[in-house]
Amino acid sequence: MALNFKKAMGSRWVMMMGVGGLLMGAPACTPEADVAPAPTAEAQQGIKAPIGQTIWLKSCLTGKYVSADGNLGANAPLVADRAATAGWEHFQVIDAGSGTIALRVSETGKYVSADTNLGGRLVADRTSVGDWERFTWVEFADGNIGLLAKSTGKYVAADTNRGANAPLFADRTSTGCWEAFSIGVVGGGGGTGSWKQIWNDEFDGTSVNTANWSYITDIHVNNEQQQYTTSGNNVQVSNGTLKLIARRENNNGYPFTSGRLETAGKRQFTHGAVEARLKMPVGPGLWPAFWMLGNDIGSVGWPNCGELDIMENVGYGDWVSMALHGPGYSGNTPINGRYTFPSGQSVAGWHNYRVEYSPTDIKWFVDGNLYRTVTKAEVTRYGAWQYDKPQYIILNLAVGGGYPAGVNGATTPFYGVPQSTADLISRTPQVFEIDWVRVYQWQ
Repeated sequence: MALNFKKAMGSRWVMMMGVGGLLMGAPACTPEADVAPAPTAEAQQGIKAPIGQTIWLKSCLTGKYVSADGNLGANAPLVADRAATAGWEHFQVIDAGSGTIALRVSETGKYVSADTNLGGRLVADRTSVGDWERFTWVEFADGNIGLLAKSTGKYVAADTNRGANAPLFADRTSTGCWEAFSIGVVGGGGGTGSWKQIWNDEFDGTSVNTANWSYITDIHVNNEQQQYTTSGNNVQVSNGTLKLIARRENNNGYPFTSGRLETAGKRQFTHGAVEARLKMPVGPGLWPAFWMLGNDIGSVGWPNCGELDIMENVGYGDWVSMALHGPGYSGNTPINGRYTFPSGQSVAGWHNYRVEYSPTDIKWFVDGNLYRTVTKAEVTRYGAWQYDKPQYIILNLAVGGGYPAGVNGATTPFYGVPQSTADLISRTPQVFEIDWVRVYQWQ
C-alpha cells in the first residue's frame, strides 16, 4: 500500500531479531577421501534442494566459504577462501527445471555458470539460465552436498592444487572432500534449525489488545474514500478473530468508514518471518492490506523509511499482490508481483500470507507456496535497501483509491469504487477478517 505522507512518530519499543546462517552439514571428511558417498535417487534429481532459499557454501577441503567476488576481475573463478559471508558469498537457489537448480549471487543478481569454453571454470556473470548455469543438487550420506554441472556432466571441485584460494571447476568424475560442501541458510527457512515464534496476537478476547495495536484515524492518502474510526462498527474482536469492517456512511466528508490498526511504538521487528491468516471480501475497489513500514518514518518520511507490502487485494477473488516501496522505487513500483489462486480457491476463504526477510533477500508466500523472491541486488538497482531496521505491522481495509482505480478504472460514483461495489457495501458491510498474526525468528 503506497503512501504519500509523513507521520510523526514517538519513541519506539524495538524487538530485534538476529538472523544468521545455520550449519546444515558439518565437514566430516578429509582431502584424502576420494570415494563418493552414494547419493540417493531423490538427491540425484535435485528434489531436496532448498528452492527459493539463500544459502552459503563451505568447502569441506578448506573449511572456508565459497565466494563469487566480482573484484577478482572478469571471468575470475569462484573461490573457496573466505572466512566470513556477505553478499558475494550468498547464493539464492533457483528451480532451473527438470530437477536442476541454478545459483544466483545475492550481491549482483547474476547466475553461476560452468562455461565449457572456460574449461568448466565456475564464474558468476550470467544474466540468464541455460545449460551452463544448471546443476544437479546431490546430497551425500554425511550431510554434505555436491553440485553436478549439466554443462560438463562432472562435479564441482575446490582443488587447492590449482591455487591457495581453491578456485572452483566442474571437472571431476568422482567425489571426495574436494567436491563436498556444507551449506547454511541465510535468514532461516531450512537446515537443522527451525522458525521459533516470538510474538503473536490470536484475537481470542473481546477487544483490541492495545498493548499490541493502536487505532489509526488521521490518515488520508492515495485518494482513498474511507474515514477510519475507533468505532466497534468498524473494528471488532469476537469469536476468535479481528474484523475490520467497511460501511457505507458519511463521516468527515468521506462516503465510507472502516478500520486500521498498527503496531508502531509497541511491536516492531527486524528480520524474520511475519505471517497472518486472513479472509477477505470480494468487490472491485475494496482494498484490504497486511503490510509493514520502517519505524523511522517520522524522521525520514515516506518512501525513505521503506515499505514492505506482504499482501494487498483490490477486490478480485482470484489474486493478491506484493510490493516494495522505497527511495527510487515507490508509487508505481517496479518491485511487485501477483499470486493467482488455484482453481476453486478465493481470497474469500481462509489463507495464510507470509513474508520472510533477511539482510540479503525477501520472500513472499501464500499457504506455504513461495511465489516471489527479491534480492538486495535487485532492489539496489533502483535505490537504497531499507529493510535492515525495525518495522511495524499494519492491518487496514481501505475503500477505493489509486491502486484499485488503476485496476478497475472506476471514477464514479467514487474514485476506485464502481457502482456495484458501492451498492454491495450499502446492502452489507464488508469484512476483512484476521484469525491471527504471528512473528518468527530462525533459531
